[in-house]
Amino acid sequence: MGFQLRRLYSSPIFSGTLGLIFAGLLVSLICACFKTVYIEATTWFMIVYLFMLAFALLVTICTNTLHKYRLALLAMISIGLSLNVGHIGYYINASVGVLQAMSAGLIFVEITLFFWVLILGSGPGTYLADLCDTGADGMGNTLPMANVSKARTSYRQTMNMATNAAAGASTVTDYYSSELNQSVMSGKPRDSITGVYKARALYAYDANPDDPNEVSIAKDEVMLVIDDSGKWWQVKKDDGSVGIAPSNYITRILS
Repeated sequence: MGFQLRRLYSSPIFSGTLGLIFAGLLVSLICACFKTVYIEATTWFMIVYLFMLAFALLVTICTNTLHKYRLALLAMISIGLSLNVGHIGYYINASVGVLQAMSAGLIFVEITLFFWVLILGSGPGTYLADLCDTGADGMGNTLPMANVSKARTSYRQTMNMATNAAAGASTVTDYYSSELNQSVMSGKPRDSITGVYKARALYAYDANPDDPNEVSIAKDEVMLVIDDSGKWWQVKKDDGSVGIAPSNYITRILS
């Protein structure tokens, strides 16, 4: 899907936590450079390691691969937490103000990394997992904890129904009009027949090439929502293609 910085800066959670990590590390690095004579050799290694960890988080967020490297990142963060807490205890008791300031920067890093352990360690359906599903791009682009398997099961179960229902419609507009006419003639609400409705894409989404069930959508594209259960919705596009897309990329068109 490519490297896209917008996945980072449009997420308050990801941009805020990474911002604190980089800020804390920069403060610590500058303070260490001012008083190199007091700095242990392991401190330089730790600072470099934490910078590498922060860049790893940045890259996985911007390439939409955070969910793929959860376990590796958790292991790296655990090592970073262990290294960092020892140095905090060592420098916070120093009589030199610069070293105490460096320790303060490391404390910000420690707290933020602990929060990342909660983020990456939370399973589907938990509060933090759901919160992070609304993360990058401001609409859940990274989807680190999305319950994809459940959505795909629902997708397979409803695919035949959706295909048969839409067989006579060449476009989303035709299909939607057909459903509306049927509901008027039968006296039933519009959504009571198949549960379908028109929706618009809030943002563009590139389908995972390794997953044939996903579909790509363009910003402001109008489509038909076939099944809106779960975090991934089944949609029918104007070109006739049917697949799943993240629910927080899509908004219902009220009419």
